Amino acid sequence: MLVVLSTCSILSAAWLVLHARDVTLVLRYILPLEPGEGRRLTSFRRVCGVLTVFGFSVVAETFIVVRTAIA
Repeated sequence: MLVVLSTCSILSAAWLVLHARDVTLVLRYILPLEPGEGRRLTSFRRVCGVLTVFGFSVVAETFIVVRTAIA
């Protein structure tokens, strides 16, 4: 399970880095970010979906590691 979650987090992180301008367009209302010049590469929904996959996989990985360390 840890391998699957690690793969998901690494792939989603790489995707987010490749679409950094689109991520800044999504987060510009929350954080003081300037998106820069260029065109959108993907939709708002897709960026939110990949952010969600990244967040859930990192939290699940952390949970598994901490639970294993405590037990």
